[in-house]
Amino acid sequence: MRPARNRPPKLEPGRGISQPAAAPTEAQLVERAKLAGAGASGGPGPTELRRHVERLVAGDRGALGELVPLAGVTVSDAWAVITKTFGATAESPVIDPACTVAGIRTAVARVREVAARGERVALACARPAALLTLHLSFARLAREHGGEVPDLDDCGPIRADGRSPRWLRWVGGVAVVTDGEALCGTREGEAAREWMFAIARPALVVADGPFAEVAWEHGIEVVTCAGLERPGLAVAATHLGRCTVVPLRTDRPARSYEVLERIVASGSPPDAPSGPPPDPSADGPALDPTVDPTVEM
Repeated sequence: MRPARNRPPKLEPGRGISQPAAAPTEAQLVERAKLAGAGASGGPGPTELRRHVERLVAGDRGALGELVPLAGVTVSDAWAVITKTFGATAESPVIDPACTVAGIRTAVARVREVAARGERVALACARPAALLTLHLSFARLAREHGGEVPDLDDCGPIRADGRSPRWLRWVGGVAVVTDGEALCGTREGEAAREWMFAIARPALVVADGPFAEVAWEHGIEVVTCAGLERPGLAVAATHLGRCTVVPLRTDRPARSYEVLERIVASGSPPDAPSGPPPDPSADGPALDPTVDPTVEM
């Protein structure tokens, strides 16, 4: 029998040595989770962001949020701060993942330092559907390092975002707004001002949105997560300080923030859970490459 002419050629096994893929850096994992980087769409576009910055400098209440008008700040000044803090420009309104990693590491250091002195660290979350678990990781960090974290009974009823009744409710030391059945997001300052009235004055606040802005206006140092849709606090704090900004998208599913939660946990005492050791061959400390924070359950 003659051999088939169309039989594929016999392939010799490869002799090369396969190399394991390098572990992704924290910045790469942040981008993969779509917290920052070109793939983190959903924020303001170039035109929208330019107009927002112009309105912010002009003192427009809608752009300022709970901040007072920014005296002596020019549009050029504001853009310089946004580029330094977020890595974004007028032409490219994209948060740099490296800025996110730098911001979260600075935030961890500040919480540890204040907590180690036994001082009060108050936490509040304006967007609990996204950021509550990240704020809870900061609450654990503060407690583990000796800080006092307020955890009060419900406060209210109050009016929030034009709706009532609402209450302030503390979940694991993090204040949130609730209607009694569900946790509610808030964009305005009524709940934040009630929160400031309810708690004893803290040395440090970890919060987002109006909670962070109201606390900062009260002269309290703030650690805040902020996106390009709300850059006012970063701009306002340029000259007065008292603010650490973690630049990121604030509307992603809670699971997406696990990469940042692991960075916060790595600032815990030696007996607390922490991430794997950094990879010296990478651009920055690497996390577990088998975990993809963008996978939804």
